[in-house]
Amino acid sequence: MTPAQIASLIRSYTRTNSSSFTDAEILELANPFKDEIASEISQANEDYFVRTFLANLRAGQREYSIPNNVMNNLKYVEAKLDGTKQQRLDEFDLNTYRQATDETTILAQFAGRKPAMDLSGGSIFIYSDSAIIDVTDGLIAAAVIFPDDIADLTSTTEMSIDPTAYSCGFPRQFHELLARRVSIAWKSARPKPIPLSEKEQMYEIDLTRKIEALKGLNLDRTLVATMPSDDGQDY
Repeated sequence: MTPAQIASLIRSYTRTNSSSFTDAEILELANPFKDEIASEISQANEDYFVRTFLANLRAGQREYSIPNNVMNNLKYVEAKLDGTKQQRLDEFDLNTYRQATDETTILAQFAGRKPAMDLSGGSIFIYSDSAIIDVTDGLIAAAVIFPDDIADLTSTTEMSIDPTAYSCGFPRQFHELLARRVSIAWKSARPKPIPLSEKEQMYEIDLTRKIEALKGLNLDRTLVATMPSDDGQDY
């Protein structure tokens, strides 16, 4: 669906129009519920919303902000600390480091050691045995992210299309469920709550079914069945 189509479906479910249920009011509900559904999808299939981010390394800078659309975790972080070679930065716990975090101490403590990183306060802090230099796209991180917010309910662009290479759309099979979820919230919040339709009462069951279907997306797997060896005990 497009944002325009989902707005129309929401108003059909709620029997409203653009005056009684404005675009702003719909967006106020739709985007949080979009994130709610996306979080459940991610729990069932952690790679569904994974995207790779690139950031420039800057001379003398060890700390880099994690994008604010990251859902809950990073899959991995890599860096080109020498400007060319891309290497994995394993996470380590700063509490086990037990040293100061000034540049001189970091260089001394990590001399001859594999570089590492600490995740804290929404940022990545790099520890290495050499000073950070300017490197274009020198920091690479794969993360589970939220689908982009719906910004304009007059848009006729399909919502499942990824807006950019570093963002993701909202999967098509959940569009109707999002409309249903908004309708449920709107009806329940009325001064005199409006009874839910039979379809709306099936929301949780239908959502679970759709999410379960995502668990086996990769069909290119080989399963090798084995049987217990025959040791003669049955004879």
